[in-house]
Amino acid sequence: MYQLFKTILLLIFLSMLSITYAQSHSDPAYLQIVSAEKPITIDGVLDETDWLKRYDYLVFGKEALPGDVTYTVTDSAHVKGENTDSTLTFVKIIHDGLDLYISLQSNDKSVGKFGNSWEGDGLFMKIKSASGIPYEYKLFFNQGGVDPDIAFETNGPEGSGEGAAWKAPGTVVNDTTQIDSGYTAEMVIHLDKLGYTDEHPDVEVAINIFDPDGYTDDMDPWGTGGTYFKSWWGSEWGSEFRILRLADPTLVNAYKTDETITLDGELTEDFWAYADSIVVGKGSSTSTGGYYMQWTHPTNVYDDMSMATVKFIHNGTDLYIGVESNDSSVCKWAPGWEADGLFLWMTNKGEIPDPGSRMEIKNMFFDATEGAKAVFETNGNVPSGAAEGACYLPEGTVTHTESNGPDAGYSLEVVVHTDMFGYQDGDEINLSVVIWDLDYASADVWTDSTADYAPNWWGTQWVDTNFEKYHLYRKVLLANTTDIVKTNSIANNYILKQNYPNPFNPTTTINFSIPQERLVTLKVFDVLGQEIAELINEVKKAGSYKVTFDASNLTTGMYFYKLEAGDFSSTKKMLLIK
Repeated sequence: MYQLFKTILLLIFLSMLSITYAQSHSDPAYLQIVSAEKPITIDGVLDETDWLKRYDYLVFGKEALPGDVTYTVTDSAHVKGENTDSTLTFVKIIHDGLDLYISLQSNDKSVGKFGNSWEGDGLFMKIKSASGIPYEYKLFFNQGGVDPDIAFETNGPEGSGEGAAWKAPGTVVNDTTQIDSGYTAEMVIHLDKLGYTDEHPDVEVAINIFDPDGYTDDMDPWGTGGTYFKSWWGSEWGSEFRILRLADPTLVNAYKTDETITLDGELTEDFWAYADSIVVGKGSSTSTGGYYMQWTHPTNVYDDMSMATVKFIHNGTDLYIGVESNDSSVCKWAPGWEADGLFLWMTNKGEIPDPGSRMEIKNMFFDATEGAKAVFETNGNVPSGAAEGACYLPEGTVTHTESNGPDAGYSLEVVVHTDMFGYQDGDEINLSVVIWDLDYASADVWTDSTADYAPNWWGTQWVDTNFEKYHLYRKVLLANTTDIVKTNSIANNYILKQNYPNPFNPTTTINFSIPQERLVTLKVFDVLGQEIAELINEVKKAGSYKVTFDASNLTTGMYFYKLEAGDFSSTKKMLLIK
């Protein structure tokens, strides 16, 4: 029965390989790496539902096609031979804290070694440590003999990883007398062994998929017979790297307040300054995922990558949610119902709703009238009176028109009375937050060749068993802590956070905290170590700070920002893409 189950899983995967996509997703500078529901068992089987959820991943192979969440890689080469190579290998990556999991799903019809060389079908990867040292991790069929298992090899720190594979029925490694049925494989890299301590680091990698065909283990790899195709993301041997952004926290605290919210959308109450939050938007390390579409111009540039800070506070069982967005084009999607704003999926305690009973709470700019505020509404499955919402438009924002120039963003407030969903003070609320970002879609300018369509989310985009079978709900804790709100403005540690958005164009935000009054310098450097900008050079009191960096006069590339305060020093990377 177990063998049958594994076979069914592989057949489901193989059926996916024949789908043709129209959208262009090529060579991303980074991948957003979502959190696993629980640790992965490294057995190569890929039977955890985390591997079947909807998130961005890579597809390697000569005939690879991009798709909705499927990205093609940087380049490829026929090392030997020029035949058409139809092998496709899907590479999915998730994380559990600092444990990085990588899976391979391949339909390879000739699994084996590259003759008597050291190479074979599978993965060759370089990954940089926190201090920038590149290490090799290999998971490939490079062993001799009849039908050997996959081999895991690394020159990294001892105990920093492991790997395993599962061969589909009909696959016999190093056997050229029959057609194989592919394989699946799993690997884990323990990033703490590579010096990583940040909760959500950017990790540099170069990933290569080897695919030799038609070899036995005693053949001369460069002699008669056999072909060898390989493809890579980043570079073939690690001269150029891409980024894995470990993202997607599974839980955020809603700290307690005794203050009742004034529901006006402005977020002027004192508690909002100290609220725990996530940032939803393309590239944010606290987002789960996102989707961008420009239907008739697939190479169109998404140049208004709006960021929305979503904050959480609670008073008893009343959950306060605040949203602050820097969106410069606030509008409704002219040809459809979608609009900028907050789309919240709510749950009853202890229940995951099916599509027919899903609960929607929306505070979105549905009214296409020029200057109109957001419309608050719920669907029929939400109890009457269980949620309320309001909107605030700052000076400079005129919604549903592009003729007034760039907008100045918006803010929203929502109150969810979670007791009406069965929750109590101290519970973890299961929900998902979606921020829609429609740009240049106002009726006065809309065409299908200029408007951008880009929802981003923390959790899941759709509660739908067909579109997203295994929902990535996230949790908000109604924390029994009030003193955090009162003391959070005084930092307990030196912290330099990852800038957001990242990659960015042309501005990005850098947050840092210091626990004592210190002379603080914050500087930006290029890859040669030359100072580009000095953002701060002054004495700062203990607290948390936010600085905006404008790179309008710089070219595309990697830059570094360095914080120094007393004996503390920390440097992080950021990527400018124009």
